[in-house]
Order: sequence, then C-alpha cells, then structure tokens
Amino acid sequence: MIQISNHIDIARPVAQVFQFVANVENNPQWMPVQSTQKISDGPVGTGTKFKQQFVLMGAKYEMDGVITAFEPNQKISYQYNAPVFTWRGDMLFEPTPNGTRLSAKGIISLSGPMKMMETVFAPKIRKLINDTAPNLKKILES
Repeated sequence: MIQISNHIDIARPVAQVFQFVANVENNPQWMPVQSTQKISDGPVGTGTKFKQQFVLMGAKYEMDGVITAFEPNQKISYQYNAPVFTWRGDMLFEPTPNGTRLSAKGIISLSGPMKMMETVFAPKIRKLINDTAPNLKKILES
C-alpha cells in the first residue's frame, strides 16, 4: 500500500472549490487523466460512477471511479479501480480566512506484477499526486 496525503490553500470560497472538484468531468483539467465520462444518471453524489482514461508508462488504461461519500462543501470520498491499481481516498474542504484548504489523503495498492514494485513506485506516485494540487490552484485562482 502507498499512503498519500497533501493539502493546498486556494484563494476561493469553499463552495466554488467544491463545485469544481465535484464535477468529475473537470478532472482532465487538473489531474493526470486524458478524459473522464460520468456514466451514472442524476446529480453528482454518493454512488456517482465515472470512467477515466490515463496513460502509464506508455500504455493506455481505463479506470472505473465511484464517489463513496459526498458531503456538500465538506468531503468527497472515492474509489478508483484500474487494471494496475486500486485507490481509495478522501478530499476534505475547509474554510480559511483567505479561501479554502483542500486536503487529500488516500491509499493506493498496485496489483498484478506491479505489486512487487510498490516501494519503487511510491515516490513517483506521491509526486504525481502532489503535482495535481498546484494545477487545481492555478485554474481556480486565475
């Protein structure tokens, strides 16, 4: 298992940050995915399902995502299942004097032959995840 955690302060109100992050179709703008498609009907909330495409080491993959908890303006929990990993995590939204603190934590488990390489990949995966937060900040603050 690879544990990840980070946080970033964004100079925007919690409601604005939450609304942008909750819209899974915004993910390609700030996450390392090529496309995202919501596949369940209705408004975004607990149980919302989506698919995302990404490239890892030159190979294209598709992963299934589901929102496992949804507390407006407070928390979004999710689970991703891909051929090479599973990922469970939470995003927490807290008001600050200057906007919003977005905190993320999660656990990534590699699978198949990649499982034996978790310790090798852990620093690279953490860097990839940590690099997404500045992307989100830049989009929302511009």
